[in-house]
Amino acid sequence: MSQEHKPLSSKNSMKFLENGIPDAEGVTRPEKDNKTKKYNLLVRGIGNAPMKLSTYAENKQKAIKYATKRWGDCIIEVIE
Repeated sequence: MSQEHKPLSSKNSMKFLENGIPDAEGVTRPEKDNKTKKYNLLVRGIGNAPMKLSTYAENKQKAIKYATKRWGDCIIEVIE
């Protein structure tokens, strides 16, 4: 008995990161039309050396929130 599988349309499908968090607007990145600013973050806890990350967000708190959703068990701080 074979079943036909229809591919999901890109509009309805949601991408997931490796840790099971959805890669979606408002969760790991800002909404499409929001005014954003570039923030530089330092992510500690991934391997031996800290990772420098540049990301766009509405404010510092949201930049940290978006990074925390991706790397929840790491320490994240904004660098100038």
